Amino acid sequence: MAQYMPVKAGRRQWSKRILCYAFGLVIMSFGVAMSVRSEIGVAPGGVIYVAAAMFVPLTIGQCATVFHIFCIITQVIITRRPTLKHALQLPMAYVSGFLLDFFYDMLGISFPGMVHRIIFLIAGMFVFSLGIRAIVGANVVLVPPDGLARSIGDIFGWPMSKSKLVFDIAATAIAALITLILGGSAFMAVGVGTLICALGTGPLIGLYTKLLPFLDAEKQG
Repeated sequence: MAQYMPVKAGRRQWSKRILCYAFGLVIMSFGVAMSVRSEIGVAPGGVIYVAAAMFVPLTIGQCATVFHIFCIITQVIITRRPTLKHALQLPMAYVSGFLLDFFYDMLGISFPGMVHRIIFLIAGMFVFSLGIRAIVGANVVLVPPDGLARSIGDIFGWPMSKSKLVFDIAATAIAALITLILGGSAFMAVGVGTLICALGTGPLIGLYTKLLPFLDAEKQG
């Protein structure tokens, strides 16, 4: 009995972590789809695949999957060895891409003006920030772009906050260059919404951390 109880508790904890992660993935994908539908720019983590979707015969979700796989492969190249965490990011890449397309199609709406677009984007930011908070709290596996940012930070000895900032700035610059050169919709990927998300996502995640401590599934036992 002394050996059975810890095993049972461990399984229960992992079940909570997986449920928390699945909840976060669904909520995050829905929030991202909302921000894309606003068509005034998306968070830095999504600018490259949203920009790419304007010029290739793939959906936004499919472009997201390709971009995430690229991030995973780059992590493996940087670390010079594949790990279980890299492998676990692969199903996340496919599922998140599918969910993004599903919610994007479901939200087949248009907006009459900029004010409505900004309100919808901010609502989406609240939603995907909650999803990110749940994923972080589950502590199962990072979203591939964040995993790549962490790998880059490990090379230069940077904290995650700095490596994520550098990654987001680089991604935004690349997406802006893509749309500038190829002539896509100027603000669908990079726009005022990108700035709003860049400034608001971190504080919102911090707020959710204080208000929703139960999302730290690993600590719930």
